[in-house]
Amino acid sequence: MPEEKVVMYESPEAASIQTVTGWVGADGRFWGNDEHMARYCGSTHRRCEKNPDHSIFEVRSWCKQCYQKSRQAKFAAMPVKEWSGEPLVIFDGDTYFFDEDSLRDHIIDNDIDLAGLQLCICEPNMPSEIDPSDVFCDDLPEDGEIRDEQVVAAFDLLNEVIRQSEPLSWSEGKFAAKLPQALLDEVIASRVTP
Repeated sequence: MPEEKVVMYESPEAASIQTVTGWVGADGRFWGNDEHMARYCGSTHRRCEKNPDHSIFEVRSWCKQCYQKSRQAKFAAMPVKEWSGEPLVIFDGDTYFFDEDSLRDHIIDNDIDLAGLQLCICEPNMPSEIDPSDVFCDDLPEDGEIRDEQVVAAFDLLNEVIRQSEPLSWSEGKFAAKLPQALLDEVIASRVTP
């Protein structure tokens, strides 16, 4: 076995002065060859990479015009499904409708253009079943199981109730809603009648 070389603390072999070149952000942080990170950390605003004619935006944000365009493209690409009474939500919004009357009133009261109305059919957010091994994972030995049959039975009963539960809430789904013609006709008629 070869002997380990001994280098003393004071020895010129232990360290030497070097000149280093690299990118430094406005905050003084050294980034080496990473110009992007130095500029990112040192700037507050930037131009859109896709379209420099768009408005400038904050570095830790995104181009609002490109974002809006991508969101509209997402809605346009959504498959369309006939609405059959499920809860609806305005695309990318937090305005929900749980019945036809509230939807009709919203459209009429806010004078919403039917051609620009972007509604999505909601999907339910159901409660998740509970695994007792997950609940007690910190208390069980490694690869341990719950041996108390009453505890296991109680969780089984609770999970059966959870499976039969109503939705906890609703979220935007993957289908754009096609409204019934009768509802559209009602809205149009309300705008014609004084």
